Amino acid sequence: MEISEMLAKLTLEEKVSLLSGQDFWSTTPLPSIGLRSMVVSDGPSGVRGPVWDERDPSLSLPSATAIASTWDTELLKEVGRVMAFEARRKGVDVVLGPTINLHRSPLGGRHFECFSEDPYLSGKLAAGFVQGIQAKGVGATLKHYVANDSETDRYTLNAVVSEKTLRELYLKAFEIAIEESKPWLVMSAYNSVNGPTMTENPLLDEPLKGEWKFDGVVISDWTAVRTTVDAGNASNDLAMPGPYTPWGAALVAAVNKGKVSMAAIDAKVERLLLMAQRVGGFGPAPKPENLSNEFIQDFARKASSAGAVLLKNSDALPLAKEVSIAVIGGHASAGREQGGGSATVVPVEVITPLVGISAASKAKISYAMGVEADSKLTRFSARNAINTMTKKPGMQIEAFDENGVLIHSEERFAGQLNWMAIDWVFRTKSLKVSLTYTPDEDGKHQFGVGYVGPVTITQDGAKILDTDVLPDTDDIGGAVLNPPEVRVDRELKKGVATELVFEFQTGGLDIPVIACNVGFKKPVGTLQQERERAVAIAKTSDVSIVFVGTTPAIESEGFDRTDLKLPEGQDELVKAVAAVSKKTIVVINAGSPILMPWKNDVDAILLTWFPGQQMGNAIADILFGEAEPGGRLPTTWPDKESDLPVRDVTPVKGILEYKEGSDIGYRAWIKSGNKPSFAFGYGLGYTTWKKELLSNEWNKGLNLEVSVRNSGSRSGSDVVQIYGAPESNLTNKKLLGFAKVFASAGEKKSVSISIAAHSFDFWESGWVRKSGSWKIWIASSALDESLAVNVEVQ
Repeated sequence: MEISEMLAKLTLEEKVSLLSGQDFWSTTPLPSIGLRSMVVSDGPSGVRGPVWDERDPSLSLPSATAIASTWDTELLKEVGRVMAFEARRKGVDVVLGPTINLHRSPLGGRHFECFSEDPYLSGKLAAGFVQGIQAKGVGATLKHYVANDSETDRYTLNAVVSEKTLRELYLKAFEIAIEESKPWLVMSAYNSVNGPTMTENPLLDEPLKGEWKFDGVVISDWTAVRTTVDAGNASNDLAMPGPYTPWGAALVAAVNKGKVSMAAIDAKVERLLLMAQRVGGFGPAPKPENLSNEFIQDFARKASSAGAVLLKNSDALPLAKEVSIAVIGGHASAGREQGGGSATVVPVEVITPLVGISAASKAKISYAMGVEADSKLTRFSARNAINTMTKKPGMQIEAFDENGVLIHSEERFAGQLNWMAIDWVFRTKSLKVSLTYTPDEDGKHQFGVGYVGPVTITQDGAKILDTDVLPDTDDIGGAVLNPPEVRVDRELKKGVATELVFEFQTGGLDIPVIACNVGFKKPVGTLQQERERAVAIAKTSDVSIVFVGTTPAIESEGFDRTDLKLPEGQDELVKAVAAVSKKTIVVINAGSPILMPWKNDVDAILLTWFPGQQMGNAIADILFGEAEPGGRLPTTWPDKESDLPVRDVTPVKGILEYKEGSDIGYRAWIKSGNKPSFAFGYGLGYTTWKKELLSNEWNKGLNLEVSVRNSGSRSGSDVVQIYGAPESNLTNKKLLGFAKVFASAGEKKSVSISIAAHSFDFWESGWVRKSGSWKIWIASSALDESLAVNVEVQ
């Protein structure tokens, strides 16, 4: 049946019912036209599915900054293909990703979930991802449209951005991805831009649906639709989550009263029906492609090493497998494979760096924590807790109604617990988590919870904590995804089991969600004691590998960073180890830039970002030379925080002014004359490269032919980066093109890069060609000016 025929059959009430979600993660079905409910899922770096549950695990791929570091659009297509497999395996029709907001400032808390500071790189990578996933019939969602580049007051801030800046930067990433990949959805953001909130903003009409001819669905970020009439008349098509949105019966009434036009309703419904056709919504959910687990795990491992960036290497890497190694740092034994927030997935297993290195090495491996990876609670799991009722690994969950009647019970195997808009959640007034814990050492332990609302903890029948936990943020997402913790100290004896009951009074959140964490902390020495243990093993080993990184309290959804420092004790640990070690390698496990005051004291620095569940194997592959670190930086890393071009991520009286205009990232660094620690596009490898410009020709755009020779002794990859600026203003430099190149030792390849004529345009109340002489750099980073040519732009 044609969409026009279906639309003609529907009543107003049926049409409006389609415009709000059926629940938290699915759309409303309409059997009269054969339309089933379609499932959407968070998933920039994995597909969680409609439940947040370790019993339904997901593949955890490298984070967006890691994937972006590959500068490899073909790899992004493969990421999309694997994500489509995961989506169909979990019954998901639409993946809510990729995130293509820009790295306006490294203080942005969700930096790790976005590709780059550059709109061209972001748009090209997003296009590859979208092409890969939609080729398999799963919808992709570009988000968050637009200027949602920081987290503080994200629901209410008004981003004040000039039209020039919007067009040249923040809209440009979306424009490129839409033009090249035709995504089936775009997500409207929480924030306002130049006044109207984004679910009601004219930018949804122009340029999105008008000039760019986007024919897909505009889906709101969760709870971002706030009004009936204004949002109803605007071009946001689907309000999520449902069914409790400002639309429904109120929107029907508004149409009947003439406050919202029927044409506006029909336009939304037409787009939803087109999306349903595209994802197979008028029949049974399609089956996944036949990909083996071996293929999936191997891909995750290779993608991780492809995105790792070698920042420094003074003949320290790769390592021989016969050298003795001191592995140091909490991130080695409990690293972060992914960022926090709604992007979180629950993998079956995470290979830690310590496990990966130990498996690959042929010599002695020593380990010292040095500094904890995270001061937060370690969540209980089937590895460390016994279900008090079943006596099996895990914990027991019991939900009670207002009369104390048991209405739901389940066994769980991990201590991060989230239930969203499930029937029994609406009726639950209290929730119990019961488990037995047996310590493996004497000393002061801690038991605690992450929660908002009243909570008690009982140990062996005695109440040890009774408190009401208040939210530490106004951000409802932050309260759900990263709730505040409370804990209590307890002296325990090794091998002596203790029974624990955590009881939560529900209703502390304004949405039908129960979100709580239950956890513990083992005894830990002082920073000095732990550092001394690390120094001791460093002295007796051939090489020391120190793992450092951020924590969920630094990088996650719902808040921004206050500075770029590593957590307390990590810088001191690196310096102490480097002072005594024969050779020191630092591995950085972070999703965004950090400061490195020890940069000159160590022999090698490897940036792995948040590398996904195969992190340990991928890191070992790189360290021992089985794989090359193939990444190049998608964002500038500063040397000093005072040099940051943009520090302002906090609105003032609800307004966040983008005063810097287009001067963010490398563009701003070039204009300021300040030198960053590592430039945009920078990255080493295990081989060397020589480039030569063979030809350049203008023919409705600039066509370059570049010779790239692997001048080293092993196979590897490089990224040819093309930057340009008008001769009249050489500091106005921007990325115009790039190409990923793979070559064996001694091999020479010829690379063709075509740059469209519109790439030489600037926005001056419309796109205007900057004709005349331009300098073009064939480079290895934004600051590399060793090879250049002048061209005439027509």
